[in-house]
Amino acid sequence: MKRFFLLTAAAAIGLQLYAAPAETGERQFTIDELNVIGHKAEIESNALRLVSTISAQQLKDLPVTCLNDILEYLPGIDVRARGAGGTQADLSMRGGTFDQVLVMLNGVNLTDPQTGHYTLDLPVDVSQIERIEVLQGTGMSLFGLSAFSGAINIVTKTQDVRPDAHVDIRLQGGENGYFSPMIGGRISRDNWQGSAYVRHDQSQGYMHNTDYQLSEVYAQGSYHTERMGELQAQVGGQIKNYGANSFYSLKYPDQFDATKTLFVSTRYDKRWKQLSLSATAYWRTHYDRFELIRDKKDAPAWYVSHNYHVTHVNGVNAQVAYVSRIGRTSVGVELRNEYIKSNVLGDSLSNPLHIPFKSDTTFTYGKNRLNFNYFAEQAFFFGRFAASVGVSGNWNTMFGHNFCAGANIGYNFAPQGRVYVNVNRSLRLPTFTDLYYKSATQIANPDLKPEQALTAELGVKWQNEHWQTQATVYYRHGTDIIDWVRQPSETKWRCVNHTSINAAGGEVSAAYRLNEWLRTVQVSYAYTNLDKDAGTLLSMYALDYLQHKVVLRLDHGIWKNFGATWNLSWQERSGNYTDANGDSRNYKPFWLLDGRIYWKTNKLDVYAECSNIFNTTYYDYGGIRQPGRWIRAGIALRFE
Repeated sequence: MKRFFLLTAAAAIGLQLYAAPAETGERQFTIDELNVIGHKAEIESNALRLVSTISAQQLKDLPVTCLNDILEYLPGIDVRARGAGGTQADLSMRGGTFDQVLVMLNGVNLTDPQTGHYTLDLPVDVSQIERIEVLQGTGMSLFGLSAFSGAINIVTKTQDVRPDAHVDIRLQGGENGYFSPMIGGRISRDNWQGSAYVRHDQSQGYMHNTDYQLSEVYAQGSYHTERMGELQAQVGGQIKNYGANSFYSLKYPDQFDATKTLFVSTRYDKRWKQLSLSATAYWRTHYDRFELIRDKKDAPAWYVSHNYHVTHVNGVNAQVAYVSRIGRTSVGVELRNEYIKSNVLGDSLSNPLHIPFKSDTTFTYGKNRLNFNYFAEQAFFFGRFAASVGVSGNWNTMFGHNFCAGANIGYNFAPQGRVYVNVNRSLRLPTFTDLYYKSATQIANPDLKPEQALTAELGVKWQNEHWQTQATVYYRHGTDIIDWVRQPSETKWRCVNHTSINAAGGEVSAAYRLNEWLRTVQVSYAYTNLDKDAGTLLSMYALDYLQHKVVLRLDHGIWKNFGATWNLSWQERSGNYTDANGDSRNYKPFWLLDGRIYWKTNKLDVYAECSNIFNTTYYDYGGIRQPGRWIRAGIALRFE
């Protein structure tokens, strides 16, 4: 059954879960989509790269409660959750690790320098998302650091075709003490636009020490005139507390984590005929209190303090582009400062610092590093052909100067079809956790080198009124890959640079839309294989990857305003893990089925949904059991 299903999925001419309805599909070929690269100068670059989009209409009907759930439905993306409700999840692409993906909010890089575990700590409610753009594979010439294996950009709603002011209210509840109210609104007046929302989310948990509470607020605004250009601003904050049952060690089931996130950014865009300018300034801070033993209850004598960290990231960047007869010339620079204060990570501080929200403990360690990124790219357009070459560099106070380059070629073989090939080099710096973290189970490595990769990709995409199809194959040669490893006989994980890890694979997908009754039928399949020389080493991340992933989605009408959405997925993970008894085990493949039944009008949406309908027992990380069947219901209202 498994082989038959995989062959059927691969035979369907593919497309990477585009799955946008036909009337919104064209959005995947417009300028706005290219916010994914964070540089509006790259207007035509979509002709050269694979960009997948999930639209607001699709998100509205998915049986999801958070950003992590949405990303689960995309092929080539591995979302490894440790708990429910978006408490914590690691995001990776194409066999890469969770530190190798760049995550942006409206084009602003909010990737966490401490650890990728906290990169998805973003105050973004599902109802506020206009679209999610996913770019598989990349190079420094567009993104700079962090986008080692891919990038994701979350674009929030800034415009609305409805009346110029309205209020949205949503209330959700369900099993395991789940409760989630949200209120938000949007207003538009002449050249001004603004929106804001407040949300709370909580659950008693699906098993011991998996309870959580989450509160967040987000606001954005913009002002635009032809003469002045466009000025945008956004600000958001999130407070999250959750039981972290066995998150980082099966020996300690009573772990706990408390995080606080705050960010603000402004952006300015202006176009003068053939010349365009985009400039951004941003700031993000993240606070984390990690408890290996929650509330120190029955803690051994050696456990004297929890771990406390505060990271600050601030930066400015600017990009300029000029259109000429031969194509588009783009140049850009970015200055990004990253600073951590901790009682665990960094170098010893001569003067200990006060820990926020804590009076009896101080920060005794800290580290600051400065990045200067620059890039230049020339794009050429001749008839049906498009091509670009780009170079970029990074100078870092800890790792010196590194240089990258890339080339891309695209060809429109039909009005609705396109083929492309690209080769790009990428780089990622070690996180502060890679360099400095030490605990009862882990030993960091301050002598780590940046990891590097050269990626080649070939892809094709085609669409018409009813079909959207896409396929791609890739090969990535990675050197000095960073991972936590240990021998089976050892008790502690060590952070090291692997000599090389090569990734090869591909994704195919097809989506079909008929009418309002058969809204979307889609199938996608992603395959990844890593070629590595690990010997007898056990890997915590880099050698433990999602090899096969199949996703089926059906969105259909039932009667009048009634409809339903079903999502069936199958995953098979390569690698092994050590269970609580110290025995080595391989991951087992599993099926998951989620569904939602809804009734909706323009102003009212009532729904009931269930995740993991089969009540499957499965693990994203070895030994950390994921939720079983979970039933929820909700109602959403709009007042104009």
